[in-house]
Amino acid sequence: MRRQGIDHHGQCIRKGAGSLSLCLSLLLLLVIAGLTAYVLFEKDWAKSEIDDTRLNELSNTALPEAGSSTGDWPQWRGPKRDGVSSEKGLLAAWPADGPKELWRQPAGKGYSTLAVSRGRVFTVFQDGDSEAVCSWDAETGKELWRFRYPARYVNGYGNGPRSTPTIAGDLLYAVGGTGMMHCLKAFTDNPAGEKVWRRDLLSDFGAKNLQWGVSFSPLVEGDLVYTNPGGPNGHSLAALDKKTGATEWTSQDDPAGYSSPLSATTAGERQVVFFTGSGLVAVTPDAGKLLWRYPWETAFGANIATPIVVEDYVFISSGYNRGCTVVKVEKSDSGFEARRVYENKRMRTHFSTCVRYQDCLFGFDDTTLICMEFRTGKVLWDQRDFGKGSLLVADGNLVILGETGLVALAEATPAGYREISRFTFSEGRCWSVPVVANGRMYIRDEEKVVCYDVRRQ
Repeated sequence: MRRQGIDHHGQCIRKGAGSLSLCLSLLLLLVIAGLTAYVLFEKDWAKSEIDDTRLNELSNTALPEAGSSTGDWPQWRGPKRDGVSSEKGLLAAWPADGPKELWRQPAGKGYSTLAVSRGRVFTVFQDGDSEAVCSWDAETGKELWRFRYPARYVNGYGNGPRSTPTIAGDLLYAVGGTGMMHCLKAFTDNPAGEKVWRRDLLSDFGAKNLQWGVSFSPLVEGDLVYTNPGGPNGHSLAALDKKTGATEWTSQDDPAGYSSPLSATTAGERQVVFFTGSGLVAVTPDAGKLLWRYPWETAFGANIATPIVVEDYVFISSGYNRGCTVVKVEKSDSGFEARRVYENKRMRTHFSTCVRYQDCLFGFDDTTLICMEFRTGKVLWDQRDFGKGSLLVADGNLVILGETGLVALAEATPAGYREISRFTFSEGRCWSVPVVANGRMYIRDEEKVVCYDVRRQ
C-alpha cells in the first residue's frame, strides 16, 4: 500500500509537472503570437503610402510660416481659418486655478465656437425650441442682442447648432443644426437682432440633414458667401450673394461633409476648397467650376476637420481610423490635379482640426495629442491627458481644451510636450474650440461661455 501510494503520488506529481509545462508552453506561444501580431499591427498602422519624388520636393520647398493677424477673431479658426494667432503680450503662465475670469454668460446646447469683432462676441446656441444667435460686449459680457428663430436640432451626441458665425463687414452669417441660414446686422443696437435675409439650405437645395447635423461655418469672400448644403443634381456646393442671399451658382453632387470651406491661391490660381463627405473638391470662386478633386472616403462620411492649405499643398485628416494625407496640387496644360505626397494613420482627427505652426502639425490623433512633422508625417511626441480635444496657437503657445474640460497652456515646440499651466474649466462636454482675441480667452461648454483675461500685466 505504501509503495502504491508513493507510486500514485509520484504519478500525480509527474502529471502536474507535465500540465504545468504544457500551460507554460502554451502561454509562451500566446505571448510570442501576441507580440508578433502587435509588431505587425504597429507596422501596418504606422505605414505610410509615400510618393518619394513629391516627398523630396516638399522636404526642399520653402514654405511660409503660419500666423494670422492679431486682434479680432471674426470667423471659424480666426482671420485666415488656420487656428493661429500671432498676438503678443499674453500671459507666459496661468495661475493654478486659471486666468482671471472677466465674465460669464449662460448659453444653451450646441458646439458653436465664438467669433470676435469690433468689441463684440458672437455665437449660436439652442434656446428652448429656438436657435439663438447672440452678441455680447467683449469687455463686460453684457448681452447686446439675441436673435431667435424656430429650429431645434436633437442628437444623441449633443443637441443644438454646430456652426460658428462669420463676421464680414457689418454683417453676420450663421447656420443652424437644421440648415437654417441667416444674415443679420452684426452691430445693431436692437435687442432682438435684425435680419437681412434667410435661407433654408436643406429645403432650397434638396438636401437631407447629416447624421450629426449641418456643421460647416460659412465662408465669405468678395461678394459671395460659400456653403455646402450637400444637395443632389449639382446642388452640393452653393454660393450666395452676401447682401441678398440669392443663389449665384451651385456645383457638384457630393454628399455634404461637416468641414468648413476655405479659400486659397494654390498652383497659381484662387480657389475655394471644400472637404465634402466624399473628398476634397476645389472650384473657381466666381462660377463653381470644378478645378480638381481628391477622393477621401471615411466611415459615415465624417470628414470634419478643415483642410490646411500651404502654398500648393493641402493637408486633410479624418477620424474613424481613416488617417491623414498631404496632396500637391499641380497645374498642366490639361488642367489641375491633386497628387498624393504621403498618407498614413498617424493623425486621425475626429471633431477638431490640426494647427500648423513652425512646420509642425499639432492636433488630436483620436484621443492622443500629437506633434507631427508636416513635411514627412513623422510623429515627434504624444500626450494622452485630454481625451479628444481641440486647440489653437497664440503667442507661440498651444491653448488646449480637452473634451472633459481640462485646459492647458503648453509650448508649441517639436522638442516634446512641455506643459506650462493647466486648470479645470468644466465637468461637462467641451467640443468647442477655444478662442484668443485682443488679450482675452473665450471658452464654452454646453451651458456657458466664460471670458478670461490672458494679457500680460
